[in-house]
Amino acid sequence: MCEANVYLSRSGQEELLMEGVDRIVPGDDNNIFLESIFGERRVVKARIKEMELVRHRIVLEEIQDAEVKPHQELWLEPDTNHGHFHPGEEARMKLFKGFNMRPDEAASMEEVEGFVMVNGRLQEASLHKHHDVMEMNLGPELDGLAQIYVHQKGDTELYATAVMEVGHHHHHGLQPLGLPLEIVPLDYSHARLGENYGIQVLKDGRSLAGAEVKATFAATQSRDYPHRLKTDEEGKCRLFLTARGNYLFSVTDGNITTTYTLIKSF
Repeated sequence: MCEANVYLSRSGQEELLMEGVDRIVPGDDNNIFLESIFGERRVVKARIKEMELVRHRIVLEEIQDAEVKPHQELWLEPDTNHGHFHPGEEARMKLFKGFNMRPDEAASMEEVEGFVMVNGRLQEASLHKHHDVMEMNLGPELDGLAQIYVHQKGDTELYATAVMEVGHHHHHGLQPLGLPLEIVPLDYSHARLGENYGIQVLKDGRSLAGAEVKATFAATQSRDYPHRLKTDEEGKCRLFLTARGNYLFSVTDGNITTTYTLIKSF
């Protein structure tokens, strides 16, 4: 037996966090991914304090979140839980504004414009409010990988992008949209829990090295982005996916903030 019980130390007191852990993966921003032999998965913000493998015992020390300084950003999510739409189905995207995938209902959605590109053809898509949520209707005629982006003008320019699959087995044909600041998936495929997912940051079409990429997921309990990455000399970085549901990547450079939503069906 190689599994261990993991304890979390809070203010000098230890409490059992998870039993039968057989996988521990340190991540960015002091996040640690835990997986047990029972299939349970958790992410905690902590550091390894003590390991007694003979006694099958590991102690983590809790790390308190630093002061959060939120800023506003846009992001897109599909109006489906399947991670894709079927041909002929009305494909709709929801647009949110807030921070860390937490919408700010009072945020302004003025001067927002939306676009969709399929098979190299870019066209404008209308935005409207539906049940107090801004929606973009892509229509029932799409078939393929739809690259969607939204732009809001202002003192801080906001962009939001996503790739939406209409139909099945469309894994090729992605190209940068040509935005001033853009997050591009390295290879479109169905991202899975427990895999590394790669993105590239482009500024005016060129790789942006040394950029801070913040990443979060829909079910996060953290007030701030739980993951922070740095792009390499090619503007690339990878994130180990530890949660179900959609992920959001965010980059700010100067007066531009751009996001990319990784749409997942699980």
